[in-house]
Amino acid sequence: MQKTFIGILLVILAVVLFALNNSAVVSINFWEWSIESNLSLVIIVAVTFGAMTSFILSLPYRAKKNHEIKNRDKSIKQLENQVRQLENKIKFAVNEKSKEHKVPNEMVD
Repeated sequence: MQKTFIGILLVILAVVLFALNNSAVVSINFWEWSIESNLSLVIIVAVTFGAMTSFILSLPYRAKKNHEIKNRDKSIKQLENQVRQLENKIKFAVNEKSKEHKVPNEMVD
C-alpha cells in the first residue's frame, strides 16, 4: 500500500514538473469547440481525466475481487470451525481411550 502511494506521488510530481516546464499557450480543438490555454493546465487536466477514467473503469473489477475475498474469508472461517470441532472430538476420543486403559488401583494390589 505504501509503495503504491509513493509511486502515485512520484508520478504526480513528475507530471507537475513536466507541466510547469511546458507553459506555452496552445490551441485545443475538439469538434466545433476551440480553446486556447496554458499547456501545463492542459497536461494536468488530461492526466487527471485519465486517472479518473481509469479508476471508474476499474470499479467492476475491484467489486468482483472484493466479493471473492469475502467469500473466501467465509470459507476459511467455516473450515477453521470444522478443524476446531474435529480437534475437540479427537481430544475427547483420546481422553475416553486413556480412561479405558487405566488400570484401577484395586487390581494392582
